[in-house]
Amino acid sequence: MKKILIVAMADSVHTARWIRQFDDDEIEFILFPSTPHRRIHPLIKNRLEESGSTLKISQWMKFTALPLGVADLIFSNFFRAKLLAREIRNFKPDLIHVMETQHAGYLTDKALESIKLKQKVILSIWGSDLYWFSQFSKHMVKLRSVLSKVDLLIMECRRDQELAISLGYAGSFYEFMPATGGMNTELLSKKARIVAPKDRKWVAVKGYSGFVGLGKDAVKVVAKIESQIEDFSVFVYSVGLGTWWNSRNLRKKMGARLVMARKHTLTNNQIEEMFLKSRVALGLSLSDGLPATVKEAMCMGAFPIQTSTSCAAEWFTDGVGGILVQPNDSTATATALLRVLRDDQLVDNAMDINLKQSEYLFSSKVLTQKAKSLYSSVLEEDL
Repeated sequence: MKKILIVAMADSVHTARWIRQFDDDEIEFILFPSTPHRRIHPLIKNRLEESGSTLKISQWMKFTALPLGVADLIFSNFFRAKLLAREIRNFKPDLIHVMETQHAGYLTDKALESIKLKQKVILSIWGSDLYWFSQFSKHMVKLRSVLSKVDLLIMECRRDQELAISLGYAGSFYEFMPATGGMNTELLSKKARIVAPKDRKWVAVKGYSGFVGLGKDAVKVVAKIESQIEDFSVFVYSVGLGTWWNSRNLRKKMGARLVMARKHTLTNNQIEEMFLKSRVALGLSLSDGLPATVKEAMCMGAFPIQTSTSCAAEWFTDGVGGILVQPNDSTATATALLRVLRDDQLVDNAMDINLKQSEYLFSSKVLTQKAKSLYSSVLEEDL
């Protein structure tokens, strides 16, 4: 049985979905949490509790996760890197899969410095890992160091491939894959066609404002045109405190036409229901890879409007399957939103195009097969 050590966020749905793709495979996994808290995603918990499970979680997190995490804020991952290095020596993995860079990548980089034997390492780039952090000199040094130890990169777009090369990466690349995993595109396509986009009366808005999110700006865009869209309702999801506070005047004006949901409060079914009844999905950020908003909108018939600081341009055609806007340009974004809300032919044509593309871009069947092929090729061949 092949052995794979995954270094990733244990509470992340992306981590969980990736691991669960291999439930039926003859692979022994150990998950080493890259963040110091002890939260474990329910999909991972369920797998751990199944009889005969080939997944384990590194034992260090049971007692020492938080104190070592706090200490490593000062000592640059020194203590947790020692534990990870020990896990690597004891487990002797055939492959180390690092998922995300700033937590998992930097931690693994530190651990590998103390291991003399060459380890086979692949790295999955998530969202802003390279695009955002490569502009900071301290991160540039760390990124170059991480990439020098990686044999194969998995990323979401050509933009990041070019960035990796500019940072000195000399290894191999795998096919572009969304870090957020696949979806049941066959079922969603049927559901999406029940109500044509031109007949939908909801606007989905991502309200996340932490890190690089521009949820507050998205709410301001809606406020700009609120009086012109009185026949539409707005659903703002993944709302943080900043977005909630900045939307109080808009809530007074719109009343029941504005629905807001705090971050982590919606179930997968509720998110699906929201996108299936939305004519447009608005997502603004300073940086991203392939946003989950774009993938979900394309799979469920909502027209995506997304900032050009993402990789969205490589997944839909601007002006056809979606619209790209500049961050912090509320006037142009408001104009784009009004256009989408008024142009029936645009949104209906976009749904037809996006649903067809989603079948091979985002299908869980297709992506699971790619993931399995990836591990097979890496485990059986020399990179």
